[in-house]
Amino acid sequence: MSYLHGIKIKEGAKSTLLAAGDTSVIALVGTAPQGAVGTVKLITSADAATKEYGADISGFTIPAALEKIFSEVSAKVLVVNVLTAEKAAALLEADGKMTRDEAGGVATNIYKTTLPEAVDYTAELVAGLDLLLTVDDTLGVKPNIVLAPGYSQIAAVMTRMVAVADKLEGFAVIDMAADNVQAALTARTSGIYNITSQAAVLCYPQILRYNTHEAITDTLGLSVFWAVAKAIRDGSEGYWLSPSNSELSGVSGLTASISSSLTDESADTNLLNGQGIVTVFRKSGMGTRIWGNWTAAYPSDPRTVCMIAPRAVRMAAREALVNASLNYMDRAATGITVDMITGDVNAFFRDLIGQGAIVDGECSWDEAKNPAAEIAQGKLTFSFSIDYAPSLECLTFEEVIEL
Repeated sequence: MSYLHGIKIKEGAKSTLLAAGDTSVIALVGTAPQGAVGTVKLITSADAATKEYGADISGFTIPAALEKIFSEVSAKVLVVNVLTAEKAAALLEADGKMTRDEAGGVATNIYKTTLPEAVDYTAELVAGLDLLLTVDDTLGVKPNIVLAPGYSQIAAVMTRMVAVADKLEGFAVIDMAADNVQAALTARTSGIYNITSQAAVLCYPQILRYNTHEAITDTLGLSVFWAVAKAIRDGSEGYWLSPSNSELSGVSGLTASISSSLTDESADTNLLNGQGIVTVFRKSGMGTRIWGNWTAAYPSDPRTVCMIAPRAVRMAAREALVNASLNYMDRAATGITVDMITGDVNAFFRDLIGQGAIVDGECSWDEAKNPAAEIAQGKLTFSFSIDYAPSLECLTFEEVIEL
């Protein structure tokens, strides 16, 4: 037995640091006048976007969305173009602009409820959405925001968007097609938008913006602006804050008239938000702002976890737990491992509490939920609970009048 009257330094087992990954990686499925078709491309700059998918030509959805995204924020965008070069060329006039009908509508019929038979590529859009489920393995990036502007109002596309976003533990941001607020509310309660998924964010109306390439005013989905607002807020303030109340830039107008009010419950902004629809708030001197905190699960499910920001925290926390678990796999299923896991997870929760992302959180190991037969097979079950912080929706000031 050795003897030392002094100091020893030993290297011990290092704790696993749990951390949320990218929380605003955007997936964009749509059409472009050029570029790779039927494959996922990671685009991280405006130059790369233009080089791959071409200029912002009215009627194609990918260049317009990428131009808006990269003009506002540095982002990772996973793009899937579903339109072949041959089909794209057939839609263009000799001057390189999109063919239009007698009413001036573009041949691709974007933001309408149906696609023209000659260019109906619903099946290709659905297949493109399915490709997003494989990119974490192939590109090492997982999208959190799924967009299909111009086509998300088509029932088959919307249904697949929600399913894919649910598997990815992200958001499917859907642009509703409706002529006015009443039509949007009707479609929400009894039409194709009567969905109750926490993975869906419904947006109405769409944005009118100036297309500098063609010097015309075009429609661009509010979904794109929402994604930009979330990416900016995630990066500057934290993914645990709602993108609602973010001021939008580059807005020339809206595709429908929306009345806004902070006090009138009958204003369009409150009627839409009250049905789980994200909209825009416009008042003189206040600019144009994203407005709404709820996923499509509301109002049928009014729990805090159905709000956009708490869901984002929930998904980020779950992803952090899964990613960190690789460090625990194949260790001895003993009390030391149990203490290590609960300690690391609770340290992660304390960090979230300190950031203001959650109110409280705890991870525990219950002996009753871990019978000896399960432990003997190397199976451990942990329980965790999180108290999520709701987004502030309403302020009440009680006036006291002194007589």
